[in-house]
Amino acid sequence: MQIKKVKTQGFCFGVAITVKKAEEAVENRSDVTTLGHVVHNPQMVASLAAKGLKNAKSIDEVDSGALFVRAHGLPVDIFQAAASKGLEVIDATCPMVTKIHRQAEKLRAEGYKIVVVGDPVHPEVAGTMSHVPGAWCIETVEDVEKLPRASRVGVVVQSTYSEARFTDIVRALVAKYYEVRSVNTICTDTHNRQAEVAALAEQVDIMIVVGGKTSANTKHLAELSEQRGARSYHIERPDELDKSWFTGQETVGIASGASTPGFLVDEVTARLEGWFVQHAA
Repeated sequence: MQIKKVKTQGFCFGVAITVKKAEEAVENRSDVTTLGHVVHNPQMVASLAAKGLKNAKSIDEVDSGALFVRAHGLPVDIFQAAASKGLEVIDATCPMVTKIHRQAEKLRAEGYKIVVVGDPVHPEVAGTMSHVPGAWCIETVEDVEKLPRASRVGVVVQSTYSEARFTDIVRALVAKYYEVRSVNTICTDTHNRQAEVAALAEQVDIMIVVGGKTSANTKHLAELSEQRGARSYHIERPDELDKSWFTGQETVGIASGASTPGFLVDEVTARLEGWFVQHAA
C-alpha cells in the first residue's frame, strides 16, 4: 500500500489564531465563555474545555466575565447584547470571515441586493447575514430559481464553501439577473486544500479525510474526493479506520480540514504505516 498526503495539513491560519487566543484567554482569566464550539474539531473543543473555556448556548446564559468570539464570528445582535451586559468581548473572528462582512456591506452600499451563498444554519453564514439585513441566502443551483426578481445582485460566499458549486451558482445567477457582481470570498486555505485534494484523488484508490464531522470544509473535501474518483472516508480519529477498507487497494491519500490539528493527521498516518509497513509519500 502506497500512502500519499496532500501538502496542506494542520490548522489554517485563522483557526490557529483563534485557538491561540482561546488558550491565552483561559490562562489569564477564570470566566471565559464562548457561544458554540470555538472550532469544528472535537479534540480541540475538549482540550480548551479542560483548560477552563466554558460553552453557552445563548448570550442570555452569560452574565459576567468575557465572551470569546469563535473563528466563525457572531451575529451583530450578539455583540450588542454583550455590550449592554458589560461583558468583555474577546473577538477571535477569522480575518477571512471579517472580510466577507465588509465585502457584503460594500455591495449593499453600492445598491446591490445581496445574495449569500452557503449553509443557512452555519454560524459563519448567520453572522454574515446579520451584517446585511434582508439578504437572500442560497445553498444550491436549484435555489436560484426560487429567488425573487431584482435588477442588481451582489454575491458573497461562505469562506469554506465548494468552489465548483459556487461557480455553478454564479453562472445560474448571471443567467437570471440583469447585473450580477460576484466576490469570491472562499479563503485561500480552502482553495488550496480543495485543489490539492482534487489532484491527489485522481492518483489514489482511497482518500482518508481527517476532521470534525460538523466541519463544512472537511465535508467538502470528502465530497470532492468522491467526485474525482477516490472512495472517501471522513473520520475524526485514527481508531475509526477499518483495515477492511483497504482490501485489494494499492494507494491511499490523506487530507485534513482547516480545523484539524496536525497531530491527528500524524496519528492516522502512523496507524496506516503500522498496518502496511510503508512510509508516507
